[in-house]
Amino acid sequence: MQLTLHTDLGLRILIVLARGDGAPLSLPAFAKAQRVSYNHVAKVGQALVHEGLATSVRGRNGGIRLARPAAEIGLGDAVRRLEKGMKLAQCGSCILRNDCRLSCILAEALQAFLVVLDRHTLADAAQTGFPAFPGWFANASGTELAPVD
Repeated sequence: MQLTLHTDLGLRILIVLARGDGAPLSLPAFAKAQRVSYNHVAKVGQALVHEGLATSVRGRNGGIRLARPAAEIGLGDAVRRLEKGMKLAQCGSCILRNDCRLSCILAEALQAFLVVLDRHTLADAAQTGFPAFPGWFANASGTELAPVD
């Protein structure tokens, strides 16, 4: 199971907001700090607002902020809102679709994944003092990334 970049960035934004002091998060500053495209971050920010996870603040010091306390935002709910049409396989065009149990097994695995996320809130994920899982420190080419201070 791998989340899309859209959902990954959405969760990162939510964590930064949860750790903040309530001031709006500048999306250009977030994009620069995360070394990702501002255009992509802007789309994710818009989705967070559209899905009711964040609110938009206009003006010179604008940005986005959490729509409700982090302890009231379930991770499973956030992922479901950001990751539309979540599937682990594309069975529609497969010649095995009329005689294959794999999709049922994968659907069960996806449900188990979401059950774990449902046990946690954004406040849980935003806790500090926990390093990221070491096996996930490599980029797409397999090169280990240096920690960002």
